[in-house]
Amino acid sequence: MKIIIAVLLVVTLAPLSGHAGNLQELKQAAEAGKPRAQYDLAMMYLKGDGVEKDSASAIKWLQRAAEQDFSAAQYKLGMLYREGRKTTADIEKAIEYLTMAADQGNPSAQYMLGEIYLQGDDVAQDLDEAQEWLELAMEHGYSKAREALETLAKIREDNEVSLVVAAPTAKASTAIKAPADTKPEDKDTTAQAAHAQGMKYLRGSGVSRDYKEAAKWFTRAAELGYAESQYQLGELFKKGKGVKRNKKLANKWYRAAAKQGHIKAKNRLDGCGFC
Repeated sequence: MKIIIAVLLVVTLAPLSGHAGNLQELKQAAEAGKPRAQYDLAMMYLKGDGVEKDSASAIKWLQRAAEQDFSAAQYKLGMLYREGRKTTADIEKAIEYLTMAADQGNPSAQYMLGEIYLQGDDVAQDLDEAQEWLELAMEHGYSKAREALETLAKIREDNEVSLVVAAPTAKASTAIKAPADTKPEDKDTTAQAAHAQGMKYLRGSGVSRDYKEAAKWFTRAAELGYAESQYQLGELFKKGKGVKRNKKLANKWYRAAAKQGHIKAKNRLDGCGFC
């Protein structure tokens, strides 16, 4: 009988001992800055898988992974802030993290952003923004995006919103003369069109993703006072994408956008880690 009990104890305790060893290795990897380990550890704390549930620790490790552009962590944080699970609901933070993931091609994040702007969930409804994200999600094979786009088209029809894009005006105050090496189809565009080009290169929509090219177009629109381009340019300088990381220039463009009432730019300035 003693032998049987001893065998049962060994069988019962072996998985727990192995789990503890794996947890220790995971923690060490997370502390060493491995984003996948940070994400996995965060999910364990969220679910109470092998550890006691700890929302604060989960959020901490998700944020660390998100800072290293781990899109799954960015998406998870965005959803937690959107739904107010394990943390206080915060739509601005939700959009910020979802956008980080979406910009890396995460279709779930792209779809969710599309839904947020389509439904006007705690933000102003923006059908153009919704359409951009939903089309990207559909291009990545996210089936629900097609249904959402059909809903969007119906809303446009009901509101009698014209899909015709106005031709660029010839006003000298808004025209941008592109450099000689720019493709013919990209020349003589407006600030709004320049911003649209920047977003294409930022998201890789119809073109190969190119942060340097995105920065070029955002700069043109930003210098003409286009607030969203000023914000996006600030983001590129903050993260060092397509341009050399520059704190002063990031803040300069955030301030320019914030003066025009750009909410996300204001939030960047309020909570900027290097201000």
